[in-house]
Amino acid sequence: MLLVMQAGVESGWVGTTVAISLVIIALSFITIAIAMAVALGRASSELRQLSEVVDSLRADLAPALKAVSAVSGEGERLASLVSTEAEEVVRASQALRQSIRQRLTNLEAVYDVLAEEVEETALDAAVTLRTFRTGTSWFSLIRRLLRLGRGR
Repeated sequence: MLLVMQAGVESGWVGTTVAISLVIIALSFITIAIAMAVALGRASSELRQLSEVVDSLRADLAPALKAVSAVSGEGERLASLVSTEAEEVVRASQALRQSIRQRLTNLEAVYDVLAEEVEETALDAAVTLRTFRTGTSWFSLIRRLLRLGRGR
C-alpha cells in the first residue's frame, strides 16, 4: 500500500478486494457463530440426557443405598452385640477362675485337716492295738469282775 500511495494512483481492485475479504471474514464469523450455536444446542441436549440418566440412577440407587445403610446399621448393632457378649464371657471366665482358685484353697485346707485327722486316727489305732496286745490282762481283769458281779 505504501507503493500505491507513493505512486498516487489508486487501483480499483484494492477496494473491491478489501470488501470481499471483509465479507469473507464476516461470513467466517457467522459460520463460527452458527457452529457454536449448533454445538451449544447439542451440548444442551446431551446435558439434558445426562441429567435424565443421573435422575434415573438416583431413583434406582436410592433403595440400594437405603438397603446398604440398613445393613450397615445392622452390622454396627451386631458388632456391638458381639462386643457385649465377649465382655460378658471374659467376666464369666474371670469369675470362674476366681471361684476355682477359692475352691482349690478350700480343698487344700480340707486336705490339711483330713491329713491331720488320718494321722491322729492312725496314731490312735496304733495305740489301741498296742494297748490291746498288752492289755490282755486288763481284759481278763474285766472278765473276772464281771463273773464276780454275776455270782452275787
